[in-house]
Amino acid sequence: MSYIGTPFHNQVSPAFHQEDFTTSSFGNITVGSTTHANSTALTQSVPGGNDENLMVVINNVIQQATSAFTVEQNADGEPKILKLSEAPAASSVVYIVHRGIGSFQMKPPSGSVGSTELQANLKSFTNDVFTGNGSTTAFTLSEVPPNANSVLVFVDGILQKTSNNYSISGTTLTFTSAPDASAEIEAKHLGIRGVVRRSPDWSYDAFTGNGSLTAFTLSSSGATTNSAFIFYNGIALKPTEDYSISGATLTLTFAPTNASELMARYQL
Repeated sequence: MSYIGTPFHNQVSPAFHQEDFTTSSFGNITVGSTTHANSTALTQSVPGGNDENLMVVINNVIQQATSAFTVEQNADGEPKILKLSEAPAASSVVYIVHRGIGSFQMKPPSGSVGSTELQANLKSFTNDVFTGNGSTTAFTLSEVPPNANSVLVFVDGILQKTSNNYSISGTTLTFTSAPDASAEIEAKHLGIRGVVRRSPDWSYDAFTGNGSLTAFTLSSSGATTNSAFIFYNGIALKPTEDYSISGATLTLTFAPTNASELMARYQL
C-alpha cells in the first residue's frame, strides 16, 4: 500500500512538541475504576507510554521520570495522561516536551500532499475490460481490490449492483448470470490499491524445471518483479536480469535445467 505522509512509529524528530500548563490544569482523571490524582490530559500520545519520553519541567526544575511523574493511559487506551506524584505548588509554571516525536509526524500538514507526492497508483485507477460470450460468468481482474464495493462494474454501460449482480473474491469477478454474447464489461477500480506493503504472510510457489520452459504461473497475481524473491536450486536470482513478473506470470531469462527446483516467495 502506498503511504500518504510519513509513518511516525519509532521515528525521531528534530521538532519536539511542547505543552504548557498551569496549576489549575491538574486534577483527578478517572479511567474505568481507577482515579489518577494530580493529572492532566496530553494532546499527543507518548511513544511506547515510556515516562522517559517526556521531559517535565516545574518552575524551571526538570522532574525525574517515574518517581516525580508517570504516563498513564486514557479511556481509549492511549498513553496521554501525565500524572504527577504530588500536586504542584500554587502559581507553578509547568511545561512538558515530548521527546522522540514531533507533531508533524502525526499527520501531514494541510496542503503538504499534492499530486507530485503521490505514487502513480494513487492517481490513476485501473480499468479492466472484458467481452461476454453468453456463458462465462467468471472474469480475472488485473489486481486484487480491497472488497467488491471498491470496484464499479458495468455491463453495456449499465452499473451492476454488488451481491445481486456480481461478487469478487481475490482477482475473480463472478456474475450471478452470464453477460450476453458480445456484451461490453468494464470493472473500474476505485481507491487505494488492495496490494499492501506489509502483509501478514508470504505467498509461496514451487516449480520444477524441464530444460525448456521459461514461463511459470504464480498462484496469485499482483506481485512485481522487484518485490518477489525467486530462488533457483536455492540460489537467489536477480530481478530483471534473471526474471520478470507480469500479472501472475513469472518469466525467466533462461530455461531451468531438467528436475531443477524453482521457488517463488512474495507478498501481495
